[in-house]
Amino acid sequence: MIRKAVIVAAGLATRLHPLTLSCPKSLLAIDGETLLARSVRLLRENGIVDVGVVVGYRAAMIAEALGTQITRIPNPFYRHCNNMGSLWMARDFVADAPFVYLHGDLIYSERLLGDFLKNGVSSWASVDLLTSFGPVDDEAMKVRIDDNGRLVESSKSIPSADAQGEWIGIAVIRRPCSLFKTLERHLLNESLNDYDTAAFTTMAAAGEDLRCLPSGDEPWKEIDTLEDWESARSEFVRV
Repeated sequence: MIRKAVIVAAGLATRLHPLTLSCPKSLLAIDGETLLARSVRLLRENGIVDVGVVVGYRAAMIAEALGTQITRIPNPFYRHCNNMGSLWMARDFVADAPFVYLHGDLIYSERLLGDFLKNGVSSWASVDLLTSFGPVDDEAMKVRIDDNGRLVESSKSIPSADAQGEWIGIAVIRRPCSLFKTLERHLLNESLNDYDTAAFTTMAAAGEDLRCLPSGDEPWKEIDTLEDWESARSEFVRV
């Protein structure tokens, strides 16, 4: 049974200025609950008792807000790396335990996470990626899959017409050692500023089994811009 989760919440979120000039994105609140507190609560309600949060920008505010509910994982290099670097910082916290991986800038229905974890109980894949299938825009973290639902690649650079959907920023990692080795090789040899999905694509190309599981009709929103924020506030009040 999965008991650990990692949430990456270290970034500067400059596209959300002025909201994030003095507050990290994960501490923005909708309906009186911050994005981060909501994810931590929903993880606990689904049996995930050990939650590590990778922090960077305004880390002290996150520590004060969440206190002993989380394990803080510092990323001192948050100004110089993307979420791949933040995820790599969690390697000691994870060790060799399977874990749920989430981006800290998400809001989603309470049912979405529970259904994903239940549907993945019988999965033997190295990684399950919660995926919204259907048309996507150019900014989406798009996915291409094969006929068996296995990931071929995930990147924002995939032409929208060639993508089957979008990874929404939630995954279950069952082979953490393989993932962290892939992250380390990429960070050492490729770039410090790539997305985590570059490592997923490398694992898929090496023959590992990464599955894209459908999110169905449950609502979710990744908050990157002020337009995303206003849309999320409108959609998720009292969800």
